[in-house]
Amino acid sequence: MSGTGAATGLAARFREHLTASGCIRGARHAVVAVSGGVDSMTLLHLLRFGGAAPSPTLHAAHLDHRMRAESAADAAWVGEVCDEWGVTCHLRAAPAPVRTEAEGRELRYGFLAEVAERLGTGAVILTAHTADDQAETVLFRIARGSGPRGLRGIHPGPPPSPVRPLLPFRRADVEAYAAAQAVPHREDPTNRDLGWTRNRIRHEILPALEAAVPGASAALVSLADTSRAEAAALDQLLDERIAALALAGSAALSQPPLSFDREALAALPDPLLAVLLRRAAARMGGSPGRAATAALLCFVREAPSGRRVTLEGGVAVEHHLGTLHFRRLAAGDADPADRTGPEAAGSAHADGSLADPPPRVPVSSMSGDGGFIHGACRVTVSWRPVEDFDLRSKAAPDHPRSVHAVRRPGKADAVRDRAADRRGSERDTGSPFVAHFAPGDVRFPLVARPWAPGDRVTLPYGKKKVKKILLEARIPADRREGWPVVADAEGAIVWVPGSPRPPSDTRSAPKREVIRLEVAIKGKRA
Repeated sequence: MSGTGAATGLAARFREHLTASGCIRGARHAVVAVSGGVDSMTLLHLLRFGGAAPSPTLHAAHLDHRMRAESAADAAWVGEVCDEWGVTCHLRAAPAPVRTEAEGRELRYGFLAEVAERLGTGAVILTAHTADDQAETVLFRIARGSGPRGLRGIHPGPPPSPVRPLLPFRRADVEAYAAAQAVPHREDPTNRDLGWTRNRIRHEILPALEAAVPGASAALVSLADTSRAEAAALDQLLDERIAALALAGSAALSQPPLSFDREALAALPDPLLAVLLRRAAARMGGSPGRAATAALLCFVREAPSGRRVTLEGGVAVEHHLGTLHFRRLAAGDADPADRTGPEAAGSAHADGSLADPPPRVPVSSMSGDGGFIHGACRVTVSWRPVEDFDLRSKAAPDHPRSVHAVRRPGKADAVRDRAADRRGSERDTGSPFVAHFAPGDVRFPLVARPWAPGDRVTLPYGKKKVKKILLEARIPADRREGWPVVADAEGAIVWVPGSPRPPSDTRSAPKREVIRLEVAIKGKRA
């Protein structure tokens, strides 16, 4: 295509895109981010001379990053070109030389937002990102392990997000237009500095990928479009699920906080619960990352009543008597100590500081002991290998049976157990606080830990909630918080102390060594 043809083609397609997308329809002022490079100067030229309609009042905004000695001269040059074109120019210099890409981006967008705010209602922000920028961004996020939302890439707009009217067009089209129309621009030498991640992706990695896989850049842009559409669909589905699960009067955005029945949330599978929690937090203005989402998921499943965590973005999640509340924090209310993070297991103290991870006692196939204090319970665990015995002889076939008087193991129990041990008797499966496990039947190491809402035990006739087992075993309500369960190496709960363990089928099993596991539970102050 000739230079004139390239210029005419881009200008016509640009006008069509503005009309079809409506991205600046109704705007009174357009604040254009202008670096002085070919992309931003071409965008300003298209808006000023390309015959785009409607045509808001143009304002150029240039931030001097102070990364080079010549940067002040570049800023002055941008101002001069804007004067020649009849465009108001807003200039600002960074208070100190910018050191990182993230720092520069934060300063730029903060400056653009200030200019738009000064102009008042009807002001939109425009940047000159192209399809090549989109491909670079998606590739960078893939390398960083971003999830589906990150793969949406650069958002095209519309307001209040910045509008990117050049996003459908390749950089080669922009450069051809600039050459044909003699659009003045200045090349920033830092754009060739391979010490910056973006530059290395642009000048080395993406060209090499394109050479190896022709069309890779276009495929990355397509991936961003697909991810954006699917993320929007997922958000709609999540909003519908949130509305169905939210307690009365809390589902609407205009009626914060969002409140949920904790057990209803904890019953959801982890993948669904994780994305639902992230969406609920985002609706309140939060922005939990991967580690914070994992910690929040643990908080929902494990945190006792009266605990709170706060998320990036100023959102608090609180557990109160079986109800979870998502709410915006008032200014000054957020405590940086109670934010979720990779070190958090999800529970926090009432004062906002993160609690230690829920305790865990690993149970191996060798002798050992351990214990923990959690909630209302002081738990001790001991185990040792013993000779095989008839696992069917004592366990009730309709596990869990009701234990009408669950004895809290005390001194008398300990004396009796020691006497039984001296007599060599290991046939104590009738005790609801003793169980036997064969390494061939369950995967070791086992783990003794406090139960959490949503925990279930797989029984011969199906799954049953631990909470229901504790109720049937008549465990007092003031003792349930911190009550232990035993899980296998894959996390499946295999026993709830205080209720019998399901019987094992040993009719064809040879005599073997099993692990005798005993759990003693006392009050926290005992």
